[in-house]
Formats: sequence, C-alpha cells, structure tokens
Amino acid sequence: MKKMFTLRGVSNTGKTTKIKQIAQWVIDSYPITNPHNIDTKKGEILGILKVNKLCIGFISAGDDLAQVKKVEQLLLDNKGENGNGCTIDIIINACRTRGAGRKYLESNFNRKTGWIKTNLYVERFSASQLADITSRDSQIFDELKSWLTGLEKL
Repeated sequence: MKKMFTLRGVSNTGKTTKIKQIAQWVIDSYPITNPHNIDTKKGEILGILKVNKLCIGFISAGDDLAQVKKVEQLLLDNKGENGNGCTIDIIINACRTRGAGRKYLESNFNRKTGWIKTNLYVERFSASQLADITSRDSQIFDELKSWLTGLEKL
C-alpha cells in the first residue's frame, strides 16, 4: 500500500515550513536522483524526490481544495510510464483541519483506495509560546523522520 502523511492545521502554523524541512532532510540524508521541482529555499513545493526506487511526493500548499487536489496532478505526472520510472509511493502534504480539502483527502486516499493515511496535527500556539512551538515542531519532524528512516524500495 502507498502511504500519505498529511500535516493538518489552521493557517500560519508552519505546515509548509515543516514539509520543506523534511524534504531537505531527505535530500541531505539519502542519495537523491533527479529532485523534480523541489527547492526548499523558495515558496511552496510541489514535486518528487526519488531515493533509489522509492518515490516521495511533496505538496506543501494545502489552504484550499484546489491546492489539496494538486495531489492528482502529481500522481498523474509520476506514474513511471513517462520516462522517469517513478511511481509515487509516499506523499507528504498539508491541509486545513476542516473543510473541503480534508474531506477530499479522506474520501479519496484511504485503505479502500490503496492508501495508508496518517494525519499529523499542527497545533496553533501564540508567538509568545516559543517553547511549545519548538516542542511541537520537533515532535512532528521526529515522527516523519521515523517513518522515513531507512528508505529503500527493492
């Protein structure tokens, strides 16, 4: 089964930043071939990283349904039949806590459709709660790293 890790939360909680950080960690930790549309120094990311035969899709935008639905184009563009040999195995994306984007992901990416879905909730804290923000971010980053450590597909 394929896996989807969705960072869910309200606006301005750092979902995009965390997705870019995990993409950079994969780039720094594994031999990447052809990082397609992944530039963690710029705004949103929508692309893939290929680690050996494993293909990971990243979609950092998730504020509305149109952004969340970009997952369809990412999957279509990376079926492995278009010469890149990369069918997506894992998706790391973002969406809001409520709304059409969340409902879309729940309806279309589940066990019945061949996906194991894990939601990582990004709790909102005020800027003055720096210790809580740091702890939250560290826990999310560590959880994603634990799921991705030892990436290899035979």
